[in-house]
Amino acid sequence: MERHFFDAEVCEKIRKEMLLSDGVPGRFIKKGIILMDENVRKTKEKIVSEETRTFIRKRLVDIKSKIEDHFNLELMGCQNPRFLFYKKGDFFNPHYDRGTRPENPQDSLERKISVVIFLNSEGEKPENDSYVGGSLKFYGLIEDTRFKNQGFHLIARLGSLVGFRSEILHEVTPVESGERYTIVSWFT
Repeated sequence: MERHFFDAEVCEKIRKEMLLSDGVPGRFIKKGIILMDENVRKTKEKIVSEETRTFIRKRLVDIKSKIEDHFNLELMGCQNPRFLFYKKGDFFNPHYDRGTRPENPQDSLERKISVVIFLNSEGEKPENDSYVGGSLKFYGLIEDTRFKNQGFHLIARLGSLVGFRSEILHEVTPVESGERYTIVSWFT
């Protein structure tokens, strides 16, 4: 985890740009087919300027060697970032970012490390542009059958980046109040 990947000013600028975009409903892959089902995933993928996308890609490429060292992996590159907006009631059920079926899209099959950049903080009550709920929750982190179904929440902090192996089961719990802004990408 990189606690200060972006400062508050950068986060606010990107949130404002995302807020002005209509966006498209979030999609997911099941058995090699790209689907849209709000019973599985309810969020919007926002469209931002090429300037913002280029800025994010450059920042991610700049930390590639640090991520390689941390995960002891050789990585080829970074996929295009996606800008996700969750409002009250939005969520993403437990899922894997890396596809395993041969019929899955190639970009899904190539994912090794997932990264999430938090553009605002998670809190116990919505204040200072924070949100409640919407936790990034990981499963299978402890190899003990007693913890098989136990999820572990990551408390999001403004400007932080978290990386994890793309084959780890994770979810975004429903947002209870406020709005959750994140950027996601994948190293291959």
